[in-house]
Amino acid sequence: MELLFEGDHHDHPYEHGTIFCVGRNYVDHIQELGSEVPTDPIVFVKPECALRHGSYNIAEYPPQTKSLEYEGELVLLLRGGGRNVPAFGAADIIAGYGIGLDLTMRDLQNEFKSKGLPWTLSKGFDGSAQVSHFIPFESAPPFEELGFSLYINGELRQRAMMNQMIFSPEMMARRTSCTRHSRASARSARCSGSSRSWSLSSASRSSGDSASRAFT
Repeated sequence: MELLFEGDHHDHPYEHGTIFCVGRNYVDHIQELGSEVPTDPIVFVKPECALRHGSYNIAEYPPQTKSLEYEGELVLLLRGGGRNVPAFGAADIIAGYGIGLDLTMRDLQNEFKSKGLPWTLSKGFDGSAQVSHFIPFESAPPFEELGFSLYINGELRQRAMMNQMIFSPEMMARRTSCTRHSRASARSARCSGSSRSWSLSSASRSSGDSASRAFT
């Protein structure tokens, strides 16, 4: 799937690659969950079937769950390749920014966790990674000034600023490339990593509501 940029004017097309997700990246969210603050990025991945991007962004409600929850995400499109990617600043690694929804079958995830089992199926189902068009890095404000909001039917549910993140994009890029090799040509597979959003509501949330995402 070719990744799309806002206005479709980007000179170098990108194909989607591995979806790296970084959890527990906001102190407020960690405190809400009652979890420990990590010393290194906590990384999990979503499979190719999870991605919905551009006009193909509708997910069916999975019948296996009674508790489908969502979280707004900042999505980073990485431009670099290789193993142990060096990164000295955001410009070295970020090709574009997007907004995403991370969908989770929470009841299944809790069941898997209680049994000490992997919970990939609860987060890696079809359509569980909803991603907007990307804004080119060169067209966006400095990373530290970025923020995003998530509205459900006109009601503000989430708002976050990137300066609230524990781990920088540079640290996340180094972490996700330490055990795998990512290719670097313009049309090669790309890594898009997401940082965990800060949730302002701890109630269960359904993807059945309409949602709008925007940079603030």
